[in-house]
Amino acid sequence: MAETRERKIIRTEHPHIVKVEGVRGGDEVVEGTCITVWIIANYWLMGMSPEEIASELNLPLGHVFDALSYYLDHKAEIDQQIEEAKSFTKRYYVDEHGIVHFDKKPQEGR
Repeated sequence: MAETRERKIIRTEHPHIVKVEGVRGGDEVVEGTCITVWIIANYWLMGMSPEEIASELNLPLGHVFDALSYYLDHKAEIDQQIEEAKSFTKRYYVDEHGIVHFDKKPQEGR
C-alpha cells in the first residue's frame, strides 16, 4: 500500500489563493487546483477577460478575480514568476533519471 503524505498548505490573505508544498514549485495556486496565479495573470496581461480566463481554465469567476487581486497586490513577485516561466530552464530541471521537475533544482549537498 502506498504511503500518502500530507502537503503543507500556506493560506494567503486572499481566500482562494494558497501555497502548497511540492505543488508548482511553491508558487501561489488557486486552492484545490494546480493553476498558478502567474498563469492567470499572464492570460490577463495578454488581453483575456476574467470571464474568458474562467472559461479557459474551468474556474469559478470569483476565483479568477481573487487571483487577479492577488497579482495586483504582489505584482513584482508574480511578474518575476512570469518571466522565469518564459525561461524554461529557470523553472524546471531534469534529474538524473530524466524526470522533469517544476521546482527549482536543489542545491548541491542537500
